[in-house]
Amino acid sequence: MLKWSAQGSRWRAGRLLVGAGPLVWKPSFGKQEAVLPADLCQAGVRSPSLREAVTVNPGSRIVECDSSDGEVLIAVMPPELDHVIKALESA
Repeated sequence: MLKWSAQGSRWRAGRLLVGAGPLVWKPSFGKQEAVLPADLCQAGVRSPSLREAVTVNPGSRIVECDSSDGEVLIAVMPPELDHVIKALESA
């Protein structure tokens, strides 16, 4: 799940696409893919708050990222956490 202040205040279901180019978010429900900011950098990892746990899986981890376009939050399940962190480091 993705929450990006530049794209609104709602969590969006989808997938993080990692490739040779920039990181891309592919929504689950018919909207266009969004290219994440090139200067995206990880600021921290935390558990979801009680309010967030209503929308995202309460067992997930929230990867907090900073960019010139504002804060980006990526909710991932623990088995995928290392993959997301490595993708952010190499982007």
